[in-house]
Amino acid sequence: MIASQTTKKKISEYQIEDVKEFFVEVLKKISSKIILLEIGNNFLNIGLAKSQKNNLFIKKVFRQDIPEEALEKSIPSDSKSFGLFLKQVLDENKINTNRVALLLPSDACYTRLVEIPEEVKEEDSISFLEDPDSGIQIPISLENSDFDIKLTNLPKKKYKNKNFNKYFLTSLPKKNVDIILDSIKNANLEICSIQMSHNCIENLLKPAIDKLGKNELIISLDLLDEFTQFVIFDKTGPLLIKRLAAIRKYPSIEEMKKINASNTDKFNNPQSQNKSEIYHALSKIDLKILFREINDSFNNFLNNNNLEKKGKIFLSGRNSQHKNLVELIGKNIKMDVSLISPINTSCLKEFTYNPDKINQFSMSRLIGLGLTLIKKNDLEDESLYKEFIVQDFSHKEDLNEYVKEDIYKNSKNIENNTVTNLMDSLDKLSKENNKIKQKEETKTKSEEKKKELPPLPNFKKLNTEEIKKNLDNSGDQLNIKEDKKQIKSNKSFKLDKSFLDED
Repeated sequence: MIASQTTKKKISEYQIEDVKEFFVEVLKKISSKIILLEIGNNFLNIGLAKSQKNNLFIKKVFRQDIPEEALEKSIPSDSKSFGLFLKQVLDENKINTNRVALLLPSDACYTRLVEIPEEVKEEDSISFLEDPDSGIQIPISLENSDFDIKLTNLPKKKYKNKNFNKYFLTSLPKKNVDIILDSIKNANLEICSIQMSHNCIENLLKPAIDKLGKNELIISLDLLDEFTQFVIFDKTGPLLIKRLAAIRKYPSIEEMKKINASNTDKFNNPQSQNKSEIYHALSKIDLKILFREINDSFNNFLNNNNLEKKGKIFLSGRNSQHKNLVELIGKNIKMDVSLISPINTSCLKEFTYNPDKINQFSMSRLIGLGLTLIKKNDLEDESLYKEFIVQDFSHKEDLNEYVKEDIYKNSKNIENNTVTNLMDSLDKLSKENNKIKQKEETKTKSEEKKKELPPLPNFKKLNTEEIKKNLDNSGDQLNIKEDKKQIKSNKSFKLDKSFLDED
């Protein structure tokens, strides 16, 4: 394993380099530090972690690019060459420990929900799955894989008068495990843990998962360059893992430097800006496919498992940095959305990296891998959790604002309609009043004309007894026309000629 141990030399033949290598190997064996190794599509994320008093310290974080042909479906294509390459990288960066925790993408494993009869105890569930007579059909050979299952809180399924519990299965082919172990051995390392990416994201989101209500689920969107990893969590762990469409890449650190420099040039000289060095925010059209896939995946999961629960979305990954991404997803998916800062998780006390070379938002999985090394990951302080969430969107508050705005608009419309209706009614009233006034004026004019008629002559003798009788019988006012007829028909009256007499 070590050249100084396998080659027999005399004491006089040892050189300073041999002694130095010997002590380095001894220090590696006694060191309590652990190498964090994330295998990506064409890169390695590496850090040196240490756990002390239930706190996590990660130092010497760096990223190493590797050729695409070095990996095949996230597994080393040649264990020997990969191991030698890894050893060289660690030696160049002076990583003096030989224990390593490995992180593999979720694509390297097979995951699904399996249904096991409720009479089978949880501790016997693995042996039940291994039994070929169990009747459970899985499109992979469990005999040739390392797998684990975990009981979920999903509703039981009833089939043929039987109840079945739902377990979450994670399976990794033994062939791939052997290649990984050989690669680590060829790098003179000792593997202490193999974790999948969805387990690391679960560790990172544990404070939020612990606060989940009975009718709530967490949706993790890890926005990578190649795809978006969609994971649904409840308090028991992952329930669904799926690949969704990737979104537009966020500019790299070098590209952002050029954009910032071009913005400075634009301020000094507006004609000096290059169009290729402009950052364009995302639009609804850019995320149209992702919106549809998120809605379809979540609704299908709820329907298939007879659930009525709400989802909360947490964003991670390098492409989660788009300025308006949180608001766009929240308004279109109609859910609460939060953007996390992985380096501000509560149990991480130190994270040493070069911000000119490494983007902290691309370190979510590596930090989640480091959190597996500590026993407890409880939320210690609410203020730390607030720092962990760097940006959020509340669908409830947005809905309230929308309702308030709608009510305000409607009230304005009502006010305007009320004013117009009132003005119309006033116009109608004024017109009616004018008509009434005109009628009254015509009436008063006719009455005045009647008053202007000459008075009747003063008859000297009038038969009032018959008139008095008519008034007593009818009780109404005297009709002048009838009286005139009576006066004309009265033969007994005599004309009084006294008014003709001259004084």
